[in-house]
Amino acid sequence: MTNIKTVSTSAFGKTLNYVVDNNYADAITQLTGKKTINNKDIAALMQLGCAVNNVTLQDVLTVK
Repeated sequence: MTNIKTVSTSAFGKTLNYVVDNNYADAITQLTGKKTINNKDIAALMQLGCAVNNVTLQDVLTVK
C-alpha cells in the first residue's frame, strides 16, 4: 500500500492539503491540474489503494 503524506493549511476558510513527497505531488498535479488535493481527490486515491495521512508541518521540517 502506498502511503501519501499531506500537510494541511487553512486559507480564507478553506482547508488546503499539500502532498509532502515531491514525486507523488508531481504525479497528482499532472492528474488533477492542482497543487493541492481535496476530499474527493483523497477518496479517489484511497479507492486506488493509497493511504493518505495528514502530518504536521513540524514533522515534515524535522525529517528534512
